[in-house]
Amino acid sequence: MTPIRNTSPRTSPLVQRTMDTARKHPRRISRGRHLYGALIGAAMATMAACQGDNSAAPTLRSPATTLGSVRVAPLNAIMAVGDTLRLSVTGRSLSGALLSHLDSVEYVLQNMTDSGRVQISASGVVTAIAPSGAGNPVLVQVIGFKDGLALADVAILQITQTVITGATLSIQPSDSVKLAVGNDRQLVPVIQNGTGESVNGPAVRYELGPGDSTKMSCFTPYFVSTATVTVQQLTTSACGGGPVQSLNTLHANLKGVAWVYANVTVYGVPLRDSVMFFLTNPYFEFVSVAPYALNLTGPSANTYTIAPGGMMGFQNGFPSAFGALVSFTFDDPEGAAATNPPSDVGGTSGNITPLTGGQYAMRLFPTAGTYKWTATITGGAPPFTGVTTTGTVIVQ
Repeated sequence: MTPIRNTSPRTSPLVQRTMDTARKHPRRISRGRHLYGALIGAAMATMAACQGDNSAAPTLRSPATTLGSVRVAPLNAIMAVGDTLRLSVTGRSLSGALLSHLDSVEYVLQNMTDSGRVQISASGVVTAIAPSGAGNPVLVQVIGFKDGLALADVAILQITQTVITGATLSIQPSDSVKLAVGNDRQLVPVIQNGTGESVNGPAVRYELGPGDSTKMSCFTPYFVSTATVTVQQLTTSACGGGPVQSLNTLHANLKGVAWVYANVTVYGVPLRDSVMFFLTNPYFEFVSVAPYALNLTGPSANTYTIAPGGMMGFQNGFPSAFGALVSFTFDDPEGAAATNPPSDVGGTSGNITPLTGGQYAMRLFPTAGTYKWTATITGGAPPFTGVTTTGTVIVQ
């Protein structure tokens, strides 16, 4: 049946024949009104069905064949002036399967001034023209197209004047592999050879071990619009649960253990290194007892978790004009040790003696455990005088 294109009212042939019969043979129809009603109902239902033919059912995509991610290799590369390097691009489906091919790939310099440092052919061959400088790499955006979908990734290239022969890669930190939740860490890779020649200020995209992306975050690429796609159409698998805008940067999200990997092609040689980070609770928290709209306020739930050896700051958040004093007492005063250097107000350790408006005192909690505290307000004026509030420090 041909779909109805015009939406203006029009009688169908079936309905018209039925109405003509009613006019010519009224007695026949009067003896069989149920037949007439049935014919009219059937005709109208047929019309409604024909009208629905205008809307085609949406095409369902299979997760096994639908583009889910695009990956460029190498992810990081160090090149010398005059070197060439081919970028390879692969796509995976939503189910994680490797796709046999992409319909096409587009290569875009995210900073157009980088055209003076590298050239890129339509097939992804990069030619190094001029040094990029320390900490100022070339970002190449690669866009893969498949069945009308587009996704992207970003390669990080650094150009040196000459080749450094025998270079190795290390991302081992010089101090600690501990990182407190909520903190950032700059992990600068070292690329050098045995004679001391090195790449000045290398900047790389790190990767995380399987399952570690909830515990840590690293650099998440951004994208630029092109003639064929908008920024909103482009995504990539983020390195962790939150955006990090700087290369060489790591951010701790959750307590635990996480592996960090660096994969860098150095003058044509693929190099790899990894380091395991221990993600701890924060080493510093701060509580302030202060008025707000005639209510006593403090941070949410007044419960703070810090790592053993961490410090807590306790503040009288009242403006000095209120004249309010705030003291803090602990259920285990011996657990609140002196900091180095010790606080110059409120005593050096244990319970904190009254603080005036704006003052704060620090306490060190070296031992794991749960420590409860009570803040008491004295002086000042109602409604705060004599009010108390409680909180907890969890050290683990």
